[in-house]
Amino acid sequence: MSTDDPEVTTVTSKGQITIPSRLRKQFGLEKGTKLMVVPTDYGLVLKKLELPSVEEFQHRVEERSEEVDLSMDEVTQLVHDARSADE
Repeated sequence: MSTDDPEVTTVTSKGQITIPSRLRKQFGLEKGTKLMVVPTDYGLVLKKLELPSVEEFQHRVEERSEEVDLSMDEVTQLVHDARSADE
């Protein structure tokens, strides 16, 4: 099968689909991988979200800490709020 060959999957009663194993392997989709679902005029597009590791996130926060006047508690609260919004 070439990478352009379509695959067929079925939507369950809970709105879930199974991504064929060949495509999961090809795109590095493991358990817990976050996907963004984007509606288009042609259908739905799935986009893998590349989230930074905890270490990378901490590094980014440290880099920005001089530019933004937030305490670590405020940063923690913002992260908590963002995670709650995703649920």
